[in-house]
Amino acid sequence: MHEVSEEHAKLAEEHAIVSEEHGKSTEECGKAIQRMGEQRKRGNLIEEYGLAVQKHAQASLEHAKNAQKQDGNSTEEFVKASQEHAQESQQQLKALKECGKVLKERINKNRKILDERASNSGL
Repeated sequence: MHEVSEEHAKLAEEHAIVSEEHGKSTEECGKAIQRMGEQRKRGNLIEEYGLAVQKHAQASLEHAKNAQKQDGNSTEEFVKASQEHAQESQQQLKALKECGKVLKERINKNRKILDERASNSGL
């Protein structure tokens, strides 16, 4: 079986670390939305996606580390790291879509309030 270069395995490890931080940020975003009160259900969903991102990033990190340790079988571990990364990316995308919905609803609500104020003030 082909070997994965140490450089590629190290890059996969570094990327998994960054991805885990993204998951933590996503989780915190979900918690903040829940605290706003209006969109608790979506906030909870975003938080769950953030936790899933972290889980897949941690698994990817472990496989990337294993790819660096393997003698003659690093490709299998690198593929597993890549598969976990793909799962993590899918969860992150779902979270971003939910965040977009939250923002859109918030913008529409604020726009409606501003329109009402403008019409009440005679502008």
